[in-house]
Amino acid sequence: MAAYAEQETAIRGEASFPNEKPQVHCDQLATATPGVEELRITQGFIESRQWTLVANGAALRWAFVRAKDGAPDGWAPKPGIAKLDFQPPLERALAAGSSLFLAYAPLQSQSFEDSQKSATLKQAFGDAQGDFTWRGRKYSYTLTSGLPCFPLLQ
Repeated sequence: MAAYAEQETAIRGEASFPNEKPQVHCDQLATATPGVEELRITQGFIESRQWTLVANGAALRWAFVRAKDGAPDGWAPKPGIAKLDFQPPLERALAAGSSLFLAYAPLQSQSFEDSQKSATLKQAFGDAQGDFTWRGRKYSYTLTSGLPCFPLLQ
């Protein structure tokens, strides 16, 4: 699964959209950003930190979201993640000492915004690699080793 995630990241490069400008996908990502979390295993437990797009002057950048009383680097334990019934399970893809980005969107749209996020997930992050259930709704997800289109906030 980790190798597949790296492959998907490479495929999403400029060469993967020969008939379209990648900027179109980046613009869509800026308007309808799916959920994005970075996951890692630390001492046998999954930790995560949420990522979002923020304006940095005139440019967009990826930045992690730090909880009010959270760690400065944004990482927090995710003890309830097993209850989300990831198929296939995430643990197989996560190697100790490394991290992967999990991008997700609802499988069944309940609004125009849901539809946009689902389309963006596929166009910017690649085909779904699995699904999970959260609060009674099914979500598709993709794992990738990097974030598309925009640089990380320094």
